[in-house]
Amino acid sequence: MNNRIKFDDASAAFLVLFLLAEFFFTNGILLFCGFVLFYFLFYNLQQAYKPSVFTIILIYHFLQITAAIWQSNYLGVDINFRSDHMIYAIVVCYVGLLMLFSPIIYYQNRIPVIKLSDLKRHAVRLSTDKAMRMYVISFFGMNALWVVASFVPSLIQIFFSLANIKWLFFLVFGLLAIIKNERKQFLYLFCGLEFALGFFSYFSEFKTIIFYIMFLALIFLTSIRFNKLIVVVVGLAAVFFAGVFWTSIKDEYRGFLNQGSNSQTVQVEQSQALDKLLELSRDQNSSSFEESIDAFLDRLQYTFHMAKTMERVPSIIPYQDGANWTKTLRFVLTPRILDPNKGKYDASLKATQYTGIGYSGASRGTSISLGYFADCYIDFGYVGMMVPLLLIGFIFGSSYFYFVKHSSNNYIFNFAVVGAIYMTFFAFESDNIFFVGRLYVNLVVFFMLKIFVFPALHNYLKVPQSPIPNTG
Repeated sequence: MNNRIKFDDASAAFLVLFLLAEFFFTNGILLFCGFVLFYFLFYNLQQAYKPSVFTIILIYHFLQITAAIWQSNYLGVDINFRSDHMIYAIVVCYVGLLMLFSPIIYYQNRIPVIKLSDLKRHAVRLSTDKAMRMYVISFFGMNALWVVASFVPSLIQIFFSLANIKWLFFLVFGLLAIIKNERKQFLYLFCGLEFALGFFSYFSEFKTIIFYIMFLALIFLTSIRFNKLIVVVVGLAAVFFAGVFWTSIKDEYRGFLNQGSNSQTVQVEQSQALDKLLELSRDQNSSSFEESIDAFLDRLQYTFHMAKTMERVPSIIPYQDGANWTKTLRFVLTPRILDPNKGKYDASLKATQYTGIGYSGASRGTSISLGYFADCYIDFGYVGMMVPLLLIGFIFGSSYFYFVKHSSNNYIFNFAVVGAIYMTFFAFESDNIFFVGRLYVNLVVFFMLKIFVFPALHNYLKVPQSPIPNTG
Protein backbone atom coordinates (compact mmCIF):
# COMPACT_ATOMS: atom_id res chain seq x y z
CA MET A 1 0.00 0.00 0.00
CA ASN A 2 1.22 3.54 -0.79
CA ASN A 3 -0.05 7.11 -0.62
CA ARG A 4 0.27 7.94 -4.31
CA ILE A 5 -2.49 10.02 -5.90
CA LYS A 6 -4.76 7.87 -8.07
CA PHE A 7 -6.20 9.06 -11.38
CA ASP A 8 -9.46 7.78 -12.82
CA ASP A 9 -9.55 6.85 -16.50
CA ALA A 10 -11.20 10.09 -17.65
CA SER A 11 -8.74 12.37 -15.82
CA ALA A 12 -5.76 10.29 -17.00
CA ALA A 13 -7.00 10.52 -20.61
CA PHE A 14 -7.52 14.28 -20.23
CA LEU A 15 -3.97 14.78 -18.98
CA VAL A 16 -2.49 12.65 -21.79
CA LEU A 17 -4.45 14.63 -24.37
CA PHE A 18 -3.29 17.86 -22.74
CA LEU A 19 0.32 16.72 -23.00
CA LEU A 20 -0.05 15.73 -26.64
CA ALA A 21 -1.84 18.99 -27.46
CA GLU A 22 1.20 20.94 -26.33
CA PHE A 23 3.07 19.79 -29.43
CA PHE A 24 0.69 21.97 -31.45
CA PHE A 25 1.69 25.11 -29.52
CA THR A 26 4.74 27.21 -30.26
CA ASN A 27 7.65 25.92 -28.15
CA GLY A 28 5.69 22.69 -27.81
CA ILE A 29 8.70 20.50 -27.01
CA LEU A 30 9.68 22.77 -24.11
CA LEU A 31 6.12 22.74 -22.78
CA PHE A 32 5.82 18.98 -23.17
CA CYS A 33 9.12 18.22 -21.42
CA GLY A 34 8.31 20.66 -18.64
CA PHE A 35 4.91 19.18 -17.88
CA VAL A 36 6.25 15.61 -18.03
CA LEU A 37 8.82 16.63 -15.43
CA PHE A 38 6.13 18.34 -13.35
CA TYR A 39 3.82 15.30 -13.45
CA PHE A 40 6.71 13.04 -12.40
CA LEU A 41 7.71 15.25 -9.46
CA PHE A 42 4.13 15.95 -8.39
CA TYR A 43 3.13 12.28 -8.50
CA ASN A 44 6.08 11.22 -6.37
CA LEU A 45 6.08 14.18 -3.99
CA GLN A 46 2.39 14.62 -3.21
CA GLN A 47 1.21 11.74 -1.05
CA ALA A 48 -2.18 11.52 0.61
CA TYR A 49 -2.36 12.41 4.31
CA LYS A 50 1.20 13.73 4.37
CA PRO A 51 2.29 17.40 4.51
CA SER A 52 1.98 19.17 1.15
CA VAL A 53 4.22 22.18 1.72
CA PHE A 54 6.85 21.09 -0.81
CA THR A 55 4.18 20.30 -3.37
CA ILE A 56 3.13 23.95 -3.18
CA ILE A 57 6.76 25.06 -3.52
CA LEU A 58 7.11 22.80 -6.57
CA ILE A 59 3.96 24.22 -8.18
CA TYR A 60 5.03 27.83 -7.72
CA HIS A 61 8.60 27.19 -8.87
CA PHE A 62 7.31 25.42 -11.98
CA LEU A 63 4.91 28.26 -12.79
CA GLN A 64 7.70 30.83 -12.49
CA ILE A 65 9.88 28.84 -14.90
CA THR A 66 7.16 27.99 -17.42
CA ALA A 67 5.54 31.44 -17.49
CA ALA A 68 8.31 32.69 -19.80
CA ILE A 69 7.19 30.19 -22.46
CA TRP A 70 3.54 31.24 -22.20
CA GLN A 71 4.54 34.89 -22.33
CA SER A 72 6.39 34.48 -25.62
CA ASN A 73 3.51 32.41 -27.02
CA TYR A 74 0.97 35.05 -25.97
CA LEU A 75 2.99 37.82 -27.62
CA GLY A 76 3.62 35.69 -30.71
CA VAL A 77 7.38 36.24 -30.57
CA ASP A 78 10.44 34.01 -30.41
CA ILE A 79 11.14 32.69 -26.94
CA ASN A 80 14.58 34.35 -27.07
CA PHE A 81 13.07 37.78 -27.84
CA ARG A 82 14.73 39.36 -24.79
CA SER A 83 17.75 37.11 -24.40
CA ASP A 84 19.47 34.59 -26.63
CA HIS A 85 19.91 32.40 -23.56
CA MET A 86 16.27 32.16 -22.51
CA ILE A 87 15.75 28.64 -23.82
CA TYR A 88 18.93 27.46 -22.08
CA ALA A 89 17.83 29.10 -18.84
CA ILE A 90 14.48 27.29 -18.93
CA VAL A 91 16.04 23.89 -19.64
CA VAL A 92 18.65 24.34 -16.91
CA CYS A 93 15.94 25.34 -14.44
CA TYR A 94 13.94 22.23 -15.34
CA VAL A 95 16.97 20.08 -14.52
CA GLY A 96 17.53 22.13 -11.37
CA LEU A 97 14.00 21.32 -10.21
CA LEU A 98 14.76 17.62 -10.56
CA MET A 99 17.94 18.00 -8.50
CA LEU A 100 16.25 20.10 -5.82
CA PHE A 101 13.19 17.91 -5.29
CA SER A 102 14.70 14.44 -5.67
CA PRO A 103 16.10 14.38 -2.08
CA ILE A 104 12.82 15.78 -0.76
CA ILE A 105 10.93 12.95 -2.46
CA TYR A 106 13.37 10.48 -0.89
CA TYR A 107 12.60 11.77 2.61
CA GLN A 108 8.87 12.00 1.87
CA ASN A 109 8.97 8.29 1.04
CA ARG A 110 10.78 7.56 4.31
CA ILE A 111 7.77 8.80 6.26
CA PRO A 112 5.57 5.72 6.87
CA VAL A 113 2.26 5.46 5.09
CA ILE A 114 -0.37 7.54 6.91
CA LYS A 115 -4.09 6.83 6.65
CA LEU A 116 -7.07 9.05 7.35
CA SER A 117 -7.83 6.90 10.39
CA ASP A 118 -4.39 7.81 11.75
CA LEU A 119 -5.09 11.52 11.36
CA LYS A 120 -8.48 11.11 13.04
CA ARG A 121 -6.88 9.22 15.91
CA HIS A 122 -4.37 12.03 16.42
CA ALA A 123 -6.95 14.78 15.89
CA VAL A 124 -9.18 13.66 18.77
CA ARG A 125 -6.25 14.15 21.13
CA LEU A 126 -6.14 17.91 20.45
CA SER A 127 -8.71 20.59 21.26
CA THR A 128 -10.13 22.50 18.30
CA ASP A 129 -11.25 25.35 20.56
CA LYS A 130 -7.82 25.72 22.15
CA ALA A 131 -6.15 25.75 18.74
CA MET A 132 -8.59 28.42 17.55
CA ARG A 133 -7.94 30.47 20.68
CA MET A 134 -4.16 30.30 20.15
CA TYR A 135 -4.54 31.36 16.51
CA VAL A 136 -6.59 34.42 17.50
CA ILE A 137 -4.08 35.35 20.20
CA SER A 138 -1.14 34.95 17.82
CA PHE A 139 -2.99 36.91 15.11
CA PHE A 140 -2.96 39.99 17.32
CA GLY A 141 0.29 39.09 19.04
CA MET A 142 2.26 39.13 15.81
CA ASN A 143 1.32 42.79 15.26
CA ALA A 144 2.77 43.60 18.67
CA LEU A 145 5.86 41.57 17.76
CA TRP A 146 6.51 43.75 14.71
CA VAL A 147 6.36 46.86 16.88
CA VAL A 148 9.07 45.36 19.10
CA ALA A 149 11.08 44.32 16.01
CA SER A 150 11.17 47.93 14.78
CA PHE A 151 13.25 48.81 17.86
CA VAL A 152 15.64 45.87 17.49
CA PRO A 153 16.54 45.68 13.77
CA SER A 154 19.49 43.35 14.41
CA LEU A 155 17.01 40.62 15.42
CA ILE A 156 14.60 41.13 12.55
CA GLN A 157 15.24 37.67 11.03
CA ILE A 158 14.42 35.99 14.33
CA PHE A 159 11.20 37.99 14.53
CA PHE A 160 10.34 36.90 10.96
CA SER A 161 10.68 33.27 12.02
CA LEU A 162 8.70 33.76 15.23
CA ALA A 163 5.93 35.39 13.19
CA ASN A 164 5.35 32.01 11.55
CA ILE A 165 3.94 30.77 14.86
CA LYS A 166 0.64 32.32 13.79
CA TRP A 167 0.54 30.04 10.77
CA LEU A 168 1.41 27.05 12.93
CA PHE A 169 -1.73 27.67 14.98
CA PHE A 170 -3.77 28.37 11.85
CA LEU A 171 -2.79 25.00 10.38
CA VAL A 172 -3.42 23.12 13.63
CA PHE A 173 -6.86 24.70 13.84
CA GLY A 174 -7.57 24.16 10.15
CA LEU A 175 -6.62 20.49 10.23
CA LEU A 176 -8.69 19.87 13.37
CA ALA A 177 -11.69 21.74 11.96
CA ILE A 178 -11.62 19.66 8.77
CA ILE A 179 -10.90 16.26 10.32
CA LYS A 180 -13.27 16.64 13.28
CA ASN A 181 -15.82 18.72 11.36
CA GLU A 182 -15.81 21.37 14.09
CA ARG A 183 -15.80 25.18 13.96
CA LYS A 184 -15.60 25.20 10.17
CA GLN A 185 -17.50 28.49 10.00
CA PHE A 186 -14.66 30.11 11.94
CA LEU A 187 -12.09 28.56 9.61
CA TYR A 188 -13.88 30.14 6.62
CA LEU A 189 -14.10 33.44 8.49
CA PHE A 190 -10.39 33.47 9.30
CA CYS A 191 -9.48 32.61 5.70
CA GLY A 192 -11.62 35.49 4.45
CA LEU A 193 -10.13 37.93 6.95
CA GLU A 194 -6.55 36.93 6.14
CA PHE A 195 -7.26 37.35 2.44
CA ALA A 196 -8.97 40.72 2.81
CA LEU A 197 -6.40 42.16 5.21
CA GLY A 198 -3.62 41.06 2.85
CA PHE A 199 -4.66 43.83 0.46
CA PHE A 200 -3.62 46.40 3.05
CA SER A 201 -0.05 45.10 3.01
CA TYR A 202 2.59 46.59 0.72
CA PHE A 203 3.80 43.11 -0.25
CA SER A 204 0.41 41.71 -1.31
CA GLU A 205 0.19 39.33 1.64
CA PHE A 206 -3.26 38.14 0.52
CA LYS A 207 -1.62 35.36 -1.50
CA THR A 208 -0.09 33.86 1.66
CA ILE A 209 -3.42 32.55 2.93
CA ILE A 210 -4.04 30.98 -0.49
CA PHE A 211 -0.91 28.86 -0.05
CA TYR A 212 -2.00 27.71 3.40
CA ILE A 213 -5.48 26.84 2.13
CA MET A 214 -3.79 24.77 -0.58
CA PHE A 215 -1.72 23.08 2.13
CA LEU A 216 -4.88 22.02 3.95
CA ALA A 217 -6.65 20.88 0.79
CA LEU A 218 -3.80 18.87 -0.74
CA ILE A 219 -3.24 16.81 2.41
CA PHE A 220 -6.62 15.18 1.85
CA LEU A 221 -6.18 14.68 -1.91
CA THR A 222 -6.31 10.92 -2.47
CA SER A 223 -7.50 10.72 -6.07
CA ILE A 224 -8.07 12.91 -9.09
CA ARG A 225 -11.40 12.38 -10.80
CA PHE A 226 -12.48 14.10 -13.97
CA ASN A 227 -15.06 16.30 -12.27
CA LYS A 228 -12.48 17.42 -9.71
CA LEU A 229 -10.00 18.09 -12.48
CA ILE A 230 -12.47 20.36 -14.27
CA VAL A 231 -13.07 22.27 -11.03
CA VAL A 232 -9.29 22.71 -10.67
CA VAL A 233 -9.01 23.97 -14.26
CA VAL A 234 -11.81 26.49 -13.69
CA GLY A 235 -10.21 27.52 -10.40
CA LEU A 236 -6.82 28.04 -12.07
CA ALA A 237 -8.48 30.17 -14.74
CA ALA A 238 -10.10 32.30 -12.03
CA VAL A 239 -6.76 32.69 -10.21
CA PHE A 240 -5.08 33.65 -13.50
CA PHE A 241 -7.56 36.42 -14.27
CA ALA A 242 -7.44 37.61 -10.66
CA GLY A 243 -3.65 37.79 -10.95
CA VAL A 244 -3.92 39.75 -14.19
CA PHE A 245 -6.34 42.18 -12.59
CA TRP A 246 -4.10 42.66 -9.56
CA THR A 247 -1.10 43.26 -11.83
CA SER A 248 -3.02 45.99 -13.66
CA ILE A 249 -3.56 48.02 -10.48
CA LYS A 250 -0.71 46.94 -8.19
CA ASP A 251 1.86 49.63 -9.02
CA GLU A 252 -0.58 52.52 -8.68
CA TYR A 253 -2.09 50.99 -5.54
CA ARG A 254 1.33 50.54 -3.92
CA GLY A 255 2.23 54.11 -4.82
CA PHE A 256 -0.89 55.21 -2.97
CA LEU A 257 -0.06 53.01 0.04
CA ASN A 258 3.41 54.50 0.52
CA GLN A 259 2.29 58.00 -0.53
CA GLY A 260 5.15 58.33 -3.01
CA SER A 261 7.80 57.85 -0.33
CA ASN A 262 9.67 55.12 -2.27
CA SER A 263 9.49 52.97 0.85
CA GLN A 264 7.99 49.52 1.32
CA THR A 265 5.55 50.78 3.94
CA VAL A 266 1.85 51.55 4.30
CA GLN A 267 1.20 55.17 5.23
CA VAL A 268 -2.58 55.39 4.84
CA GLU A 269 -5.54 54.17 6.85
CA GLN A 270 -7.22 50.87 5.87
CA SER A 271 -10.42 52.71 4.91
CA GLN A 272 -8.46 54.93 2.53
CA ALA A 273 -6.70 51.91 1.04
CA LEU A 274 -10.04 50.18 0.50
CA ASP A 275 -11.51 53.23 -1.23
CA LYS A 276 -8.49 53.42 -3.53
CA LEU A 277 -8.72 49.72 -4.31
CA LEU A 278 -12.39 50.07 -5.29
CA GLU A 279 -11.62 53.15 -7.38
CA LEU A 280 -8.89 51.37 -9.32
CA SER A 281 -11.18 48.37 -9.84
CA ARG A 282 -13.85 50.53 -11.45
CA ASP A 283 -11.39 52.23 -13.78
CA GLN A 284 -10.29 49.04 -15.57
CA ASN A 285 -10.92 48.66 -19.31
CA SER A 286 -10.44 45.87 -21.80
CA SER A 287 -7.34 47.31 -23.48
CA SER A 288 -5.44 47.78 -20.22
CA PHE A 289 -6.53 44.30 -19.14
CA GLU A 290 -5.03 42.76 -22.27
CA GLU A 291 -1.77 44.62 -21.65
CA SER A 292 -1.84 43.37 -18.09
CA ILE A 293 -1.78 39.73 -19.26
CA ASP A 294 1.69 40.33 -20.65
CA ALA A 295 2.68 42.20 -17.49
CA PHE A 296 1.34 39.42 -15.27
CA LEU A 297 3.21 36.69 -17.15
CA ASP A 298 6.33 38.85 -17.08
CA ARG A 299 6.11 39.32 -13.31
CA LEU A 300 5.32 35.64 -12.75
CA GLN A 301 8.23 34.31 -14.80
CA TYR A 302 11.69 34.45 -13.29
CA THR A 303 13.97 32.88 -15.87
CA PHE A 304 14.78 36.20 -17.56
CA HIS A 305 17.39 37.07 -14.93
CA MET A 306 18.86 33.60 -15.27
CA ALA A 307 19.15 34.13 -19.04
CA LYS A 308 20.70 37.59 -18.70
CA THR A 309 23.18 36.21 -16.18
CA MET A 310 24.15 33.47 -18.64
CA GLU A 311 24.84 36.18 -21.24
CA ARG A 312 27.46 37.79 -19.00
CA VAL A 313 28.85 34.78 -17.12
CA PRO A 314 31.44 33.62 -18.06
CA SER A 315 31.87 35.73 -21.25
CA ILE A 316 32.19 39.04 -19.35
CA ILE A 317 32.30 38.06 -15.68
CA PRO A 318 34.11 34.79 -14.85
CA TYR A 319 32.56 32.01 -12.83
CA GLN A 320 32.99 32.82 -9.16
CA ASP A 321 34.06 29.28 -8.19
CA GLY A 322 32.19 29.36 -4.91
CA ALA A 323 33.03 32.94 -3.89
CA ASN A 324 29.41 34.05 -4.26
CA TRP A 325 28.06 31.37 -1.91
CA THR A 326 31.02 31.79 0.46
CA LYS A 327 30.16 35.47 0.75
CA THR A 328 26.54 34.53 1.38
CA LEU A 329 27.38 32.07 4.14
CA ARG A 330 29.76 34.53 5.77
CA PHE A 331 27.09 37.26 5.69
CA VAL A 332 24.41 34.97 7.12
CA LEU A 333 26.49 33.25 9.80
CA THR A 334 28.48 36.27 11.06
CA PRO A 335 26.53 38.29 13.62
CA ARG A 336 26.63 42.03 12.98
CA ILE A 337 27.98 42.57 16.48
CA LEU A 338 31.15 40.72 15.39
CA ASP A 339 31.36 42.44 12.01
CA PRO A 340 29.66 45.86 12.14
CA ASN A 341 31.04 46.68 8.67
CA LYS A 342 29.55 43.72 6.83
CA GLY A 343 27.09 45.98 5.03
CA LYS A 344 23.38 45.75 4.37
CA TYR A 345 21.48 43.24 2.28
CA ASP A 346 20.55 44.74 -1.10
CA ALA A 347 19.69 42.11 -3.72
CA SER A 348 19.35 44.73 -6.46
CA LEU A 349 23.09 45.48 -6.47
CA LYS A 350 23.96 41.90 -7.37
CA ALA A 351 21.12 41.69 -9.91
CA THR A 352 22.48 44.80 -11.61
CA GLN A 353 26.02 43.46 -11.62
CA TYR A 354 25.24 40.10 -13.20
CA THR A 355 22.39 41.02 -15.56
CA GLY A 356 23.77 44.38 -16.70
CA ILE A 357 20.36 45.96 -16.05
CA GLY A 358 20.39 49.09 -13.89
CA TYR A 359 17.95 48.29 -11.08
CA SER A 360 17.06 50.64 -8.26
CA GLY A 361 18.08 49.38 -4.86
CA ALA A 362 16.88 49.47 -1.29
CA SER A 363 17.36 53.24 -1.11
CA ARG A 364 14.52 53.61 -3.62
CA GLY A 365 12.27 51.12 -1.82
CA THR A 366 12.80 48.28 -4.29
CA SER A 367 14.54 44.91 -4.17
CA ILE A 368 15.19 42.89 -7.33
CA SER A 369 16.88 39.53 -6.94
CA LEU A 370 18.57 37.11 -9.31
CA GLY A 371 17.04 34.00 -7.78
CA TYR A 372 19.00 31.30 -6.01
CA PHE A 373 19.24 29.10 -9.14
CA ALA A 374 21.13 31.94 -10.84
CA ASP A 375 23.32 32.33 -7.76
CA CYS A 376 24.30 28.67 -8.12
CA TYR A 377 25.10 29.18 -11.82
CA ILE A 378 27.29 32.22 -11.13
CA ASP A 379 29.58 30.12 -8.97
CA PHE A 380 29.62 26.75 -10.72
CA GLY A 381 28.19 26.92 -14.26
CA TYR A 382 25.60 24.72 -15.99
CA VAL A 383 26.66 21.40 -14.50
CA GLY A 384 28.25 22.45 -11.23
CA MET A 385 25.18 24.42 -10.13
CA MET A 386 23.29 21.15 -9.72
CA VAL A 387 25.49 20.20 -6.75
CA PRO A 388 24.38 23.06 -4.44
CA LEU A 389 20.76 22.57 -5.57
CA LEU A 390 21.03 18.89 -4.66
CA LEU A 391 22.55 19.88 -1.30
CA ILE A 392 19.72 22.34 -0.64
CA GLY A 393 17.28 19.54 -1.43
CA PHE A 394 18.96 17.30 1.16
CA ILE A 395 18.85 20.08 3.78
CA PHE A 396 15.16 20.64 3.02
CA GLY A 397 14.36 16.93 3.03
CA SER A 398 16.33 15.87 6.10
CA SER A 399 15.16 18.77 8.27
CA TYR A 400 11.58 18.25 7.06
CA PHE A 401 11.81 14.57 7.99
CA TYR A 402 13.18 15.48 11.43
CA PHE A 403 10.38 17.94 12.27
CA VAL A 404 7.64 15.65 10.94
CA LYS A 405 8.90 12.84 13.15
CA HIS A 406 10.07 14.67 16.27
CA SER A 407 8.19 17.95 16.81
CA SER A 408 5.74 16.05 19.03
CA ASN A 409 3.99 12.68 19.12
CA ASN A 410 1.01 14.07 17.19
CA TYR A 411 0.79 14.15 13.39
CA ILE A 412 -1.54 17.18 13.34
CA PHE A 413 0.83 19.33 15.34
CA ASN A 414 3.88 18.15 13.39
CA PHE A 415 2.24 18.83 10.00
CA ALA A 416 1.50 22.37 11.13
CA VAL A 417 5.11 22.84 12.23
CA VAL A 418 6.59 21.95 8.83
CA GLY A 419 3.98 24.07 7.07
CA ALA A 420 5.00 27.06 9.19
CA ILE A 421 8.74 26.45 8.65
CA TYR A 422 8.94 25.87 4.91
CA MET A 423 6.11 27.83 3.27
CA THR A 424 8.43 30.86 3.33
CA PHE A 425 10.43 29.30 0.49
CA PHE A 426 7.69 29.11 -2.12
CA ALA A 427 9.31 31.71 -4.42
CA PHE A 428 11.77 30.70 -7.14
CA GLU A 429 13.16 34.26 -7.28
CA SER A 430 14.57 34.29 -3.72
CA ASP A 431 18.07 35.72 -3.53
CA ASN A 432 20.56 33.33 -1.95
CA ILE A 433 21.28 35.63 1.03
CA PHE A 434 17.56 35.89 1.79
CA PHE A 435 17.08 32.17 1.09
CA VAL A 436 19.97 30.86 3.19
CA GLY A 437 19.46 33.43 5.94
CA ARG A 438 15.78 32.65 6.32
CA LEU A 439 16.36 28.89 6.15
CA TYR A 440 19.14 29.03 8.74
CA VAL A 441 17.17 31.19 11.18
CA ASN A 442 13.93 29.22 10.68
CA LEU A 443 15.63 25.91 11.42
CA VAL A 444 17.47 27.25 14.46
CA VAL A 445 14.41 29.03 15.88
CA PHE A 446 12.08 26.08 15.36
CA PHE A 447 14.64 23.65 16.73
CA MET A 448 14.83 25.74 19.89
CA LEU A 449 11.03 25.94 20.00
CA LYS A 450 10.89 22.17 19.60
CA ILE A 451 13.09 21.71 22.66
CA PHE A 452 11.83 24.44 24.97
CA VAL A 453 8.31 25.43 23.86
CA PHE A 454 6.59 22.71 21.84
CA PRO A 455 6.27 20.22 24.73
CA ALA A 456 4.31 22.73 26.84
CA LEU A 457 2.38 24.00 23.82
CA HIS A 458 1.40 20.52 22.72
CA ASN A 459 0.43 19.65 26.28
CA TYR A 460 -1.83 22.74 26.41
CA LEU A 461 -3.55 21.79 23.15
CA LYS A 462 -4.29 18.25 24.29
CA VAL A 463 -7.82 17.21 25.21
CA PRO A 464 -7.94 16.02 28.84
CA GLN A 465 -8.20 12.26 28.89
CA SER A 466 -10.90 10.67 31.00
CA PRO A 467 -9.42 8.63 33.85
CA ILE A 468 -9.68 4.88 33.57
CA PRO A 469 -12.42 3.75 35.95
CA ASN A 470 -11.29 1.76 38.96
CA THR A 471 -12.97 -1.62 38.81
CA GLY A 472 -11.01 -3.14 41.63
